[in-house]
Parts: sequence; structure tokens; C-alpha cells
Amino acid sequence: MFEPGISHRLDASKIDSPMNALTLTLDYHRLFGEFQVCVERTGPHQYRIDSLEHNSFLRDPLFPVTRTLNLSSSRTINPPDHRLLGVHCAIAHIMKLSGAGEYIEKILRDMEEVDVNSDGSTNLGYITGLRLDGWLNTLAVF
Repeated sequence: MFEPGISHRLDASKIDSPMNALTLTLDYHRLFGEFQVCVERTGPHQYRIDSLEHNSFLRDPLFPVTRTLNLSSSRTINPPDHRLLGVHCAIAHIMKLSGAGEYIEKILRDMEEVDVNSDGSTNLGYITGLRLDGWLNTLAVF
């Protein structure tokens, strides 16, 4: 599924370890989680951080930026695993190029708007399917 030998790094006992951790501002954490920002390894402990947004109006002027992680020989916490960052970056590119990211965003927006329209335009089958599949915790129709 992923890069060979990497899936064991994502199991429940290791998912919250330092190798799968980054310190980000709230805004950049959101963008990273939405696969709109990726971190690519360019050398030993050197990373290029970039946005996948190509529209200059919407693109953060900070990007792209290259950062080097300086490691101490006496460190007690290991750095993030560059292979996990690579998988994240690959997923981000696939979602962007395939349009899957926009499709997922539409589904999430639709899940927030579960009101029934008086003009009959509500896709009740779709909303009911989301509810039955556990995507919606509550379904308010009145």
C-alpha cells in the first residue's frame, strides 16, 4: 500500500510517537492536515515546505521555504520520519492532481449542511446514506 516497510510505523502503538510529529502553527497544522501543504526531503535533515496552491492570490507568500533540522548527538527525541513525510506529500499530490481533495471537501461541506430544503432539492438518499454509514452523528430534519 505504502512505501515498503512503512505501514508498521502507522499502527496504533506508534502513531503518536515523535517520528510522526511536527510542531506547526494552528493555520499550518490545518493546511498540513488537509494535504494542502507538504514537506519534501531535499537532503539529510533538510526539507522543502511548500503549498500545493498554485493561485498566487490564495498562496501563502511564505512558501516555498527550505529548513534544515540541526540535530544534537545528545538528543533524546528523534526527528520526524522522512518516509512518513514523503507518504504524506505523495498523498497530497495525488489528491490535488486527481481532484479527490475537492471531492472530499464537498462531502465534508455537505455533511455540515444537513438541513432539508423546502423546495425539494435536498438529496435525502445521500444524507441518509451518510447517517447510516456513521458519518453523521445526528440528523436534524426539523
